[in-house]
Amino acid sequence: MSASMVKVKEVGRLPVDLPGGLAWNPGVILREDMFAFQIVPGSRGDYAVLYARGAVVALADNVRSFERDVDYSNITGSQIVGGVYFFGGGEVAQYNLWSPCSHPTELCVPWIGVYDGTLRVLKVPSGSCGNMNLTGVAFDGRYYYAVGGGNYPPYGPDGLIHFTGVVVLDKYFRIRGYGLIDVVDTAGNKLGMYRSGSKAYAGGWIYTLAYDVERRGLLYLERVRFRPSPDLCQRTPSMRPEYVSTVAEDFDGSAAPVLADDLSAAYWDGRRVKWRGQSVEAPTAPYIRIAAGRLVVAYNDGGEFRVESPVKFRSAGMGFVDWSGAAILFEGFGKGSRIYYVDLEL
Repeated sequence: MSASMVKVKEVGRLPVDLPGGLAWNPGVILREDMFAFQIVPGSRGDYAVLYARGAVVALADNVRSFERDVDYSNITGSQIVGGVYFFGGGEVAQYNLWSPCSHPTELCVPWIGVYDGTLRVLKVPSGSCGNMNLTGVAFDGRYYYAVGGGNYPPYGPDGLIHFTGVVVLDKYFRIRGYGLIDVVDTAGNKLGMYRSGSKAYAGGWIYTLAYDVERRGLLYLERVRFRPSPDLCQRTPSMRPEYVSTVAEDFDGSAAPVLADDLSAAYWDGRRVKWRGQSVEAPTAPYIRIAAGRLVVAYNDGGEFRVESPVKFRSAGMGFVDWSGAAILFEGFGKGSRIYYVDLEL
């Protein structure tokens, strides 16, 4: 390991073999010895994995076996908001289909992990992963607005609805409303919102980033006034996003962008991460975070985990960075491999 201004602490060892490697989707650190991350086992398939006090399970149903080339679950978004950590995605649920709104051919339904000192896994009865795979959460001081991600066209070749869903949660994390956001904005832009990054709430508006599905490289700032409905099984959108501005013309969607509290955007252009005039080299799709007002950039490259900002850190193995600015580093994915918590000292 090579480090500058970091603290590295061993926090455990893997109790089982994990197939494949880390996905570039979000990983979250709930405590030093409790974190969730996504693996890609083989050439296809995904698992959302929770490590807690030396044990590992697959979310959302505590599955304890991991198979290559099996698509079980994922983590598509995460965010700390209002002092609460949210993360989530979708799960293949043909054996436990909890959503009464799911399309008859859909085998994937959404879930949200909520951590405020206690971890809860909410299964969202809102339809398919086509519209409620979590991307981020806005908070108005009373309610949390958990936003999924849909892409234009609104109906895919499988017949599934691809509008963007919003689930409203109260302070007890009970569902209080639902809504669908259109995938065409007020300027006529055809939007992609899947893995579109964190959200913000300001002045009665939910702000989000979205990319243009027809014109490569365009990244927009959009906003919507939420109009809730008690109907969790909506099939038509009740809200149209309002175009605010074009924030990038060189956006590469291989890495999820970040929306900062001041509504500035951090994104990858295929070679560098850009934010507020900063430019950080990243030769492969990076993890991008903003923590304590600082840009955090890291990536895995050829068996080495590299942090490029706000400090330099290199180590053999693989890892991810978190919204706190810390990182989890895996020596390997074999049983008994050491796991380290890396404090970047923000």
